[in-house]
Amino acid sequence: MIKRFLVAFALLVLAASAHGGLIDPVIDDNELTATVEIGGLQAELTVRFENAVGLTPSNLGISVHLLDPLAPEVLGRLPGTESLGSLSLGGVLNLVNDLVTVPAGFPVMVRIDPPTDSGLTFEGVVEVEIYTQVLHYEPGTALRLFKAPTGSGTFQDVTEEVSPGSIRTRSGGGHFSDFMIVRDLRAPADVVDEKFDRLGDLLVSHAGQIDASVYTGLAALYVDAADAWSAGTPALADSLLDQFIADTEKAASEGDVPNVWRSARDLDNIDGELRSAARTLRFSLGQVQP
Repeated sequence: MIKRFLVAFALLVLAASAHGGLIDPVIDDNELTATVEIGGLQAELTVRFENAVGLTPSNLGISVHLLDPLAPEVLGRLPGTESLGSLSLGGVLNLVNDLVTVPAGFPVMVRIDPPTDSGLTFEGVVEVEIYTQVLHYEPGTALRLFKAPTGSGTFQDVTEEVSPGSIRTRSGGGHFSDFMIVRDLRAPADVVDEKFDRLGDLLVSHAGQIDASVYTGLAALYVDAADAWSAGTPALADSLLDQFIADTEKAASEGDVPNVWRSARDLDNIDGELRSAARTLRFSLGQVQP
């Protein structure tokens, strides 16, 4: 046990000092594409905006990090991690997680953290897509794209699409984060429940910033979708969430839902957050439909 801890600690030290970067970044209107590389591992990264100002590679603040999948600093940020007490050496926690794991073949985290003085601004949803040939797609794959607040906090499933080639994952959001591909073996229904809670919490926490009549309509759609899920009709829940997304986007275009993020971090992009939370929920609903 002590030997295993020392090996894991050595790997963590190496990982902490191993930072990769971008190769040949290209900006095309509202989209950045680049190869990210670290430790001999590569992936194609795409960051796609609906409307952005000040988009440059340096303004996005992208960095790439090689992780030790067994390190406490990694396991402690994954949902479902449990503690089995502590090791005798320094009282370090012995953490285990059999459900949500970082693939040993691609232990890579991509951090997007624009400098506060970069002047980068965008409206609506920003999409992040990671494509790598290191991992392989199979029908029913458990590979997902997770994100967490930059540098800390628990990673959450934000997947909106997983497709072949060899594995291509995509998510959206209203701000930037740490991203990594993980293998998620949790029950799909549990993930749906978690995402319904997340969407509801977002809606309630930002109620004061949304036009009152718009909020009433969105809240009704959310409740109806949650009720449809509880009643065993995920297809109806999916349809109601589709309307929720469309109504949120329309309200944002009319100025009734805040939809701007900027590098100073002084605005809440509620439109981007709500639509992305509903979109990843729809993805998970699709995993439980017959």
